[in-house]
Parts: sequence; structure tokens; C-alpha cells
Amino acid sequence: MRWMRVCLLWLLCCLSAGYAGAQEAGLEAPQPQVLRVYSRSITTLAGEVGGYTPQDRVAAAEQRIEKIFSAQPHASVSSRVDANGAAVMLGGQLAFYLRPADINSLDGETLEQRTQEAVQALELVREDLSVLHNPTAMARMVAWVLLATVAAVLAWKLLWRLRRWVLLRLRHWVHPAVRLVGVVAGRKVRIAVRWMYHAMALVFLLLALGLAHAWLSVVLHQIPYTRAWSLNLNSLLWEFAQDRLWAVLELLPNLLIALVILLAARYTARLVAYLFGRIERGDLVLAQFDRDTAATTRRLLVFAVWVFALAMAYPYLPGAQTEAFKGLSVMIGLMVSLGASSLVGQFASGLILIYSRALKVGEYVQIGEVEGTVAQIGLFATKLHTNLREEVNIPNSGLVGEKVKNFSRLTRGGGVLIAVNVTAGYDTPWRQVEDMLLEVADDTPGVRTHPAPKVLQKNLSDTGVEYELRVAINEPRHKAAIVSLLHGKVQDVFTRQGVAMLSPQYIVEMGQESAAPAGGGS
Repeated sequence: MRWMRVCLLWLLCCLSAGYAGAQEAGLEAPQPQVLRVYSRSITTLAGEVGGYTPQDRVAAAEQRIEKIFSAQPHASVSSRVDANGAAVMLGGQLAFYLRPADINSLDGETLEQRTQEAVQALELVREDLSVLHNPTAMARMVAWVLLATVAAVLAWKLLWRLRRWVLLRLRHWVHPAVRLVGVVAGRKVRIAVRWMYHAMALVFLLLALGLAHAWLSVVLHQIPYTRAWSLNLNSLLWEFAQDRLWAVLELLPNLLIALVILLAARYTARLVAYLFGRIERGDLVLAQFDRDTAATTRRLLVFAVWVFALAMAYPYLPGAQTEAFKGLSVMIGLMVSLGASSLVGQFASGLILIYSRALKVGEYVQIGEVEGTVAQIGLFATKLHTNLREEVNIPNSGLVGEKVKNFSRLTRGGGVLIAVNVTAGYDTPWRQVEDMLLEVADDTPGVRTHPAPKVLQKNLSDTGVEYELRVAINEPRHKAAIVSLLHGKVQDVFTRQGVAMLSPQYIVEMGQESAAPAGGGS
């Protein structure tokens, strides 16, 4: 039973709150309503009379006025003031009543002033409607509309031809000027002329809009039902332009602050790019930075400068405090956070690769099954150029967890070591095989003499001895071609000496070794 009591109590509270809200709504002051007849504002009714709201009074007055004008197009307009207010008469009949509650005394209005304005507005409506019952006036109206339309069309055509002529003259003037000032200055001339071209197009567009406004104003003024719109058109446009101008003037201080912040960020980013560009080229040496990481550091610092500048300038941007702008910012942030999870991982892996100096541009490496020269180390992927003229993009997140062989890191002074294996029988003296393999190394172009080639006996199997010829080459990217030459030379020498190879397979291995004296240990 307790829960039933709680529910009843909650229901009574809701009903009492709703009743109180309804009473408050009923106590609200009625909103003023504008009385319009044939698109022309007559007056404003704001007071409640005899239980009739201003909206009811306006609707009744509009019906009475239209009914009277339909019966008496030339009805006279008059007014009568008494103790209760002012009655506006139309053709001897009551059109509407102005009460003291309809007058805004705080603005200095008086009942007589409002009555006189309403009488003048009704007289203008009567004059407009008189045209509809006068054939001569109707013919004059149609003639003016046609004349204004023809004049507007001719003016638009003339303006269009003038626009084409001016822009063509502008283009013809550019080519001789560019040839005279040269290529570099000519590019600046083209940019200036392009801006001038857009400015002239904007001027002609504004002229065309001005012609359209003039034509519309004339046509609306000739039609009785829209004459009020024509009279209000200029004032509405002026008020709109004035409001926009004041809005722009109010935004100017904030826009100037945002502009200063963005300009400071731009020149700071240029300074950072200039300093790290010199470090990247080797013109400037700083202990904390090197040439390999200068490009990445430059990009990160420039990105940080712009992010900081946008965060500083954001509150000063127009509309930054509006709910729509805030909602858009939240939506963009949510989209980035949901869709950039893998992107952030790629970015972090790229930073690890770059700042750990595991790879450098120009080095010859093997990543998984891909072997080639490092062409670019980006923040999200690394590009390799293979010997088959292929460009392979490897995501940095996968590259961090992959085994990387770097063949160029230890090549200074000793080159890169490559090995060719061959198996000969026990009936062939090992010294003869060693001499034959050294002869192969001496006759193969691209093989370094320092460190000297070496022959190692890697394995004594049941059928023969496995020999390994180790030679050094300068460029690891030439390995495939030199190994092919070594294979050919081995076959030629063994055939010429009459020595049989027990295994026709050649196992090629690569390794790095620092410079070692000739004849050193394996």
C-alpha cells in the first residue's frame, strides 16, 4: 500500500504543478498583433477588450475592412475619439477601435497620433484598390510593368557584354606584361590579375543585383496588392545592411586578435622550418638534433605551433560560443577519436622508428621478405624501392614488430659481405678447391680486395666438403648481380678444372662485417 500512496502523492504534485503552470500562462500579457490589409500595415493592437485577445481583434478588423472595401471601393475614411478610445470609420461603418491599452506611452505615442497614422494607411489602401476599378489606371500599370521588364532585360544584356569585354581586355593585357617582366615577376603579375579578375566579376555581380532590385521595386510598386512591399523593400535592405555592418564592426576586435595569433603562428612556423631546414641540409649543427631526425622534428613542431595557435584563436572566432559551433566541434572530435585509433598507432610507430634511428633514408635493408633501399620514412608508413623497380609501402605498426636486416649500417671501410656455398667431394684436395674459389673472387668485377676474399670449410658431410666463399662488395643493392656473376664463374672454373660439384644448389647469405685484415679468421 505504501507504493500506492507514493504514486498518488506524485500524481497530485504533477497536477498541481500543471495547474500552476496553466495559471501562470494565463496571466501572461497578450502579445501585440499588427493589423494588415492587402499587405499594408495599418496599426498595432495590443490590449485585450471584453475577453477578446489582440489576435481576435485583428482578425475581426481585417474581415470588416475587406468586406467594406469589397462593397465600397471608394469608401471614405474618418475617425471619432471618445472617452473609451478612438473609432476608425470606413464608409460610415466601424472598422476597428483603438483603446488606450493599444498605445505605447513609454515611446511617447499618443492616441491621436496612432489614430491619424491608421487613417492615412487606410487612405493609401483605398488609393491602391481604386486602380483595380479604373481601366485606364490598370492599363498604365501593365504598361509600366512591361516597360520596366524590357528595360531591365536590355540593361542586363548590356552589362553582360560589358563584363565580357572588360575581362577579355584584362586577359589580353596580361600576356605582354608577363613577357616584359620575366617569369618570376610574371607569376606575381598573374596572381594580381587573377585577383583583379575576381574583383571585377564581383563588381558586375553587384551591379546586376542592383538592377534586379530596381526592377523588382518598380514592378511591386505598380501592383496594388504589393505596393506596400515596394515601399518597405529599400528600408528592409538598408536595415539588413546596417545590422550586418554593425555585426561586422562588433566582431572586428575579436577578428583582429585571432588574426594576430594566426600571423604569429605563421611566422613562428616559418622560423622553425628555416632552422630545421638548415639542420637537414647540414648547414647548421646542434647537439640536440641531427640531420636524420630534423625533417620529422620540423613537421612535429610546426604542427604543434598551429594546434596551439588554433586553440588560442578559437574563442575569438565568429560563432565560437554558439551551440551549433560547439556541437560541430564535439562531433568532429568524436569522429576523429573513433576513426583514428589505428592512425595513432601508426603515428607512434613512425616516431619510434625515426627517433630510434633504426633506419635511414638510402640504406639497403630487408624487412620480412622485402629487400630494397629505404626511400622515405614517414610518420605512418615506410617506402622501399626494390631492385625490380617496385615501391613497397610498409605500415610502421607492422614494421616495428618485424625483424629488420640493415646491410648498409656497417659498410664503412669493409663493405658488405656475401657468401656463396659449394660442395666438392673428398677426392678433390681442399687446397685446390680453395684456390679455385679465390680465383673466382679475383675474376669477378665488383668484389673488393680489402677485406680479402676468404674460403671457409663449413661442413664435413658424408658425401663431401661444403665450402663457403666470402667476398666483400661496396654496394649492397648490387648483391644480386654480383652473386649471379660468382655463380657463373664457379661453374666455369670447376668445369675447366674437371672438378665435379656434388650439390648444384647455391645458398646465398648476407652479413655485415667491419674491415678486417686479409686472411683473418671467419
